[in-house]
Amino acid sequence: MKDINFLFDLINKIEPVDSSAIKAAQTELDRKMKPKDCLGVLEEICKKVASIYGYPIKKLDRKCHILVSADNGVIEEGVSSCPIEYTPIVSEAMLNNIACIGIFTKTLGVDLNVVDIGMKNDIKREYPNLIHRKVKRGTNNFYKEKAMSMEECLQAIFTGIDLINERAQDYDIFSNGEMGIANTTTSSALLYSVTRENIDIVVGRGGGLSDEGLSKKKKIIVEACERYGTFDMNPIEMMAAVGGFDLACMLGMYIGAALNKKLMLVDGFISSVAALLACKLNKNIQDYLLFTHKSEEPGVNIILDYLKEKTFLNMNMRLGEGTGAVLAYPIIACAIEMINTMKSPEEVYKLFF
Repeated sequence: MKDINFLFDLINKIEPVDSSAIKAAQTELDRKMKPKDCLGVLEEICKKVASIYGYPIKKLDRKCHILVSADNGVIEEGVSSCPIEYTPIVSEAMLNNIACIGIFTKTLGVDLNVVDIGMKNDIKREYPNLIHRKVKRGTNNFYKEKAMSMEECLQAIFTGIDLINERAQDYDIFSNGEMGIANTTTSSALLYSVTRENIDIVVGRGGGLSDEGLSKKKKIIVEACERYGTFDMNPIEMMAAVGGFDLACMLGMYIGAALNKKLMLVDGFISSVAALLACKLNKNIQDYLLFTHKSEEPGVNIILDYLKEKTFLNMNMRLGEGTGAVLAYPIIACAIEMINTMKSPEEVYKLFF
């Protein structure tokens, strides 16, 4: 039975990455015809990839982006400037490659899957890459009651694990993203629960809230977290209290990536919150994650500081969808090609002197 004990048993099976492969990659990087460490982030990427897949490094050509769509009942409190109808409309635009993530993945040769994990309204047409895994038609309004039951939360998490398990043989590398109105509110509530940082730096404007809307958003988060006592909960309990189906599913995807020893690219604020909770469950998960893009949402700085991570893309973006993460794929490809192809000074001398 897939209960919370089964989940923790899975999480405890996650293995550390290969430290000897990191050393082998570092040795190879140091013998290249270049000043030591001069390629910065590219060298760090090589070591990260080696730690997961082993050394020598193979190309990661089979790329998969999984986007989860869900709605959040807390929208009833006026915490979003966008209507709930946007979720299926934008999700369908993604499937037709006319929304941003669809355009980016098509341009970069990344397979895109859109998962209905909890949209209130359905996408009425069928698509080969639309996956129906709806837990419920949106979460509860967490200002009035907990966002989901423990059973619903676990279902969303196990769905995320299963999405990776089902694709682990077909893909080398993964990224994820989300679509869901009011999910910066759920993400901020989770971040506040984990860190208890100043609410003014935890919460941002999301989709463009007014000053009045922003103040209300902060008030709702503080009052709900205090009412439920989320600060004393484990990450799964926090997720059920004030989270969302999209966040729970992404949390599961991070667990699934680590279990399958695959690299998962982390995008901006919302996906980073899910990653933070995953890392709280098992610190080994962090070694299977590559934080790629720094969102304009202020809370992302808290997450990066908390995990002692840095991003290498700062595009002044806050769209979500995983748009920042997929832009890292060409950079990763260049890093791998560099370590596999670049010569040592001795080899270059033999070739040209």
